[in-house]
Amino acid sequence: RADGRGAGSRDGSSRPDAVDGREEVDPTARRDELRRRLDEAERLEARAVELRRKMFGSRIVSRTDVGDLGKDVKSLRRVFPCGGNLAAILDDREDVWANAKNNTTGRPGEPPENLLLVKPYHWRPFRGYADVNNASGQDLSGDDGTGGGDDPHADGDEQLLWTADVLRRLHARFYSPSPGSDAGRRTVPDLLRSMRREVLGGHPRACLVFSGVVPLNQQNVSLRVRPHLVRYAEELGGTVLPAVGPDVTHVVAKKDGSEKCKRARRDVPGCHIVHTSWLMECYWSVTRRDTGPHRMGPGPAVPHRSAASRGPVPPAGDGRGPAPLLLGDDVEESDEDGMSDDDFAAELEMELAH
Repeated sequence: RADGRGAGSRDGSSRPDAVDGREEVDPTARRDELRRRLDEAERLEARAVELRRKMFGSRIVSRTDVGDLGKDVKSLRRVFPCGGNLAAILDDREDVWANAKNNTTGRPGEPPENLLLVKPYHWRPFRGYADVNNASGQDLSGDDGTGGGDDPHADGDEQLLWTADVLRRLHARFYSPSPGSDAGRRTVPDLLRSMRREVLGGHPRACLVFSGVVPLNQQNVSLRVRPHLVRYAEELGGTVLPAVGPDVTHVVAKKDGSEKCKRARRDVPGCHIVHTSWLMECYWSVTRRDTGPHRMGPGPAVPHRSAASRGPVPPAGDGRGPAPLLLGDDVEESDEDGMSDDDFAAELEMELAH
């Protein structure tokens, strides 16, 4: 400088820790800070691992834990080698359990009866992103990622409440004294089967007709593996009818305005016309849900007269062997192509999101 002063400061003193008027970061201090943060993170992780061990032990099964059984397969035999008839499974995907070849209950190709299917949860900041658990990588959130469509219930905990209620009822039923029965032979699949059948099989019994929700290639044939919605309805104790008639109580439709919806409104004034979300909530909660939030168009004009008062309805089968579906959908009401598990999940969740 012209005045002869040092470049490091105004008074001519040289400061090795100053460059262009900014404090240099001590690399040693930075390293020590990173080490401190890493140690803290390791302590927190160790606490989390210990908490998970206390709460769940080794009872969490991931697809990566059972890779030797095949792709996308989960099996209770990994944690219960002698079977899992005294355990309940919680999962938001059922195909990974249905793919197991050693399930002790349920039809071949269908999930075991002690699986409690839960509503998939999407954390709001991640909505609009592909679900890593979805094999096809589709966006199951029904959100376009633009931030629109804020659903006040998107982050709700209703599924946690439903699941807690189901587990409490299951626990009470398992340990409750039941005259004339052998309590030592009770199993979780048997109890859940009976709990489900009471949902739509109680009074009044639900008789359902599907419109536009079952692919054509899955209709009018005897299938070893039932379409998802047909299986849910039958497991809940409902009767699936091929066409609208005097006994029908619900039309579960993809969209309003189909011939079946029109016929139900015209010929069965007490019939409920609902979205598939109604049936799914019944299945997720193992309770008969109010049709109001899921209704298409106006509600029933008059209360539906119980099907039981008009005589027996043809049974839907015992749920253990193949039975003709005979859904009777017209071409214009049905999905023409087959639907994979991921396609079904994507379409269902898009409907629920809207």
